[in-house]
Amino acid sequence: MSGEPLPLSPPPIRVASTVELTEAEGPGARFAIWTQGCTLACPDCCNPHLWSAKGGVEWTAAALLERVLAARARRPELEGVTLIGGEPFEQDVALAPLAAGLRAAGLTVMAFTGYWLEDLQARRSPLLPHLDLLVDGPYERERYTSQRRFIGSSNQRMHVFSDAYSLDDPRFAEPNTAELRYDGEGDVQVVGFPFPSVRDAFGPKRKQTRGAG
Repeated sequence: MSGEPLPLSPPPIRVASTVELTEAEGPGARFAIWTQGCTLACPDCCNPHLWSAKGGVEWTAAALLERVLAARARRPELEGVTLIGGEPFEQDVALAPLAAGLRAAGLTVMAFTGYWLEDLQARRSPLLPHLDLLVDGPYERERYTSQRRFIGSSNQRMHVFSDAYSLDDPRFAEPNTAELRYDGEGDVQVVGFPFPSVRDAFGPKRKQTRGAG
């Protein structure tokens, strides 16, 4: 894949939250990054608190890369990084240098987006050339499914851009999963697929769930 040259001074990345190690946000053990801001506003989105572009914390690509590499030093089983939202492709200029640095360091990069791949290609998104996996398409609550791993509604698609993965990988055919995490303040964080039963049970205290639903 080809794209525009990386910016010499990329803008900061507005990050809502991170999880250092999860197996619910892509194949293998992954560092997950939730970006802040999304203008798509899909009905029944599980992360409406991430729509506003004014929330979150600003990170430089270099600082965030350093943080991920420090996490891998502590957890050598870390396979890659997943970019979720919010909407990562509304910050693709900022995220492209991060993704390039991650892959140069031997980590794979996966992203979830509510846009279609063809539209991202048409506008020559600078992030696309630095991805190994992409799940595209808006979440449609009428097409909700929990039977395809990392897919929230049946209209969404998974694309493979490198030899690191294959669509024949049996992990992609498994049902979705979710992880519940508790912090010292009693808040519940749902990582992975936003099952309705989990959202109903923990919604009032939920910090965030995956951006696919």
